[in-house]
Amino acid sequence: MAFSHLRALTISIALLAVASAAAAQTTPTSIQLSWTAPGDDGTQGTASQYDLRYSTSTITAANFANAARFNGTPTPSASGTTQTATVTGLNPSTTYFFAIKSADDMDNWSAMSNVVTKATPAAPDLSPPGALAISVSVVGDTNVTLGWTSSGDDGTTGTATSYDIRRSANPITDANWSSATTVSGEPAPAASGTAQTYVVRGLTRETTYYFAMKAADEAGNVSALSNVPSATTNDTMAPSTISNLSANFFWMAWHSASAVRPRGTEAH
Repeated sequence: MAFSHLRALTISIALLAVASAAAAQTTPTSIQLSWTAPGDDGTQGTASQYDLRYSTSTITAANFANAARFNGTPTPSASGTTQTATVTGLNPSTTYFFAIKSADDMDNWSAMSNVVTKATPAAPDLSPPGALAISVSVVGDTNVTLGWTSSGDDGTTGTATSYDIRRSANPITDANWSSATTVSGEPAPAASGTAQTYVVRGLTRETTYYFAMKAADEAGNVSALSNVPSATTNDTMAPSTISNLSANFFWMAWHSASAVRPRGTEAH
């Protein structure tokens, strides 16, 4: 009877000790837990092992064995020591429930701890929009129309957030992208696969321009540089009309041949 009483007391104290388990740090695929180590016998000594379980539904004493077991739990430390375990291999944007038990060297198991719950954050968006392929469709005296098929938010999926179109008198590269002239009024990106156009205005006649663009998503990921087409603006403006044409009158004196005699031929 004394042994049974001691075993019941051990389970109760172990439960109180492990009940301090709490979620500490999270990533999209991991959650860190912490707890105070129980003892081998109640709060004395050192336990032999832990059984840490997790599930996407509430854990109870009845379904504890059905929850997934985390095999990276540390070896128990001396009673009263704070211990941690980072449960990995989780899914982003998912709520998990955790509970833990401890056992001694005689395979006596404590009751289940408190149950903590924590949601993993969404995975960071590291995928940029796909690079765009632009073309020149119409060339005017002071404007050029560009056309392209929209890419997406992640590669060719979804919808990007913004466009950045630039022009330059020289071929545009990644190295000189920042020095190219930024245009204004670009259209908002459409869903992936949509044909879009933009008219670059304010250009100079008979001048060659190079054009390039990039797309960005809501996470700030920027696509690779597009192709770089060029176009030479036209000059269809004729000279201005002359409006001050006039005819001027010039007076010239007229003398008859008889009225003019050479010197020395005067009549006598």
